[in-house]
Amino acid sequence: MYHEIDFIPLYKSLRSYRRSLLWARCLVMLIEAKLYLFGLKKTEKMLSLFLRKAKPPETDTEVVLLDRYTTLFNEIKRMPYLKGRCLSQSLAMRFILNRKGIESELRIGVSINNGLFNAHAWLERKKLLLNDHPSIISTYFILPEGKINSALKFK
Repeated sequence: MYHEIDFIPLYKSLRSYRRSLLWARCLVMLIEAKLYLFGLKKTEKMLSLFLRKAKPPETDTEVVLLDRYTTLFNEIKRMPYLKGRCLSQSLAMRFILNRKGIESELRIGVSINNGLFNAHAWLERKKLLLNDHPSIISTYFILPEGKINSALKFK
């Protein structure tokens, strides 16, 4: 038989997860608005103002943090009203990971299918895909990191 005291750590963990999910959703919506108003370059500059220098976590902690935030952003990706916002979700995840001391690279890819131009954004860490599936990004040509703004003509 279980006692209520046995479930307290579980309740605290679920409450913490829900709080993190709400924070991440709000951050994605804020970044989406900033992208719409200012473009990629200015949005990244504004986000960099809120970064703090954090020492890189130990390997075990890093794996737990990557798993936690990958799960969180995969859940956000499944929300129907936030679909199609890969750039804002990737920027939000990169921002949160950077604040935890984990560096990641933003990748933007483009493709043309049946005459339609498509673009997609995702994160990588040491060549490991963080917030997407390899089968999805395999169809995209990855833009060189230094040429993103000039290639896509972001202002």
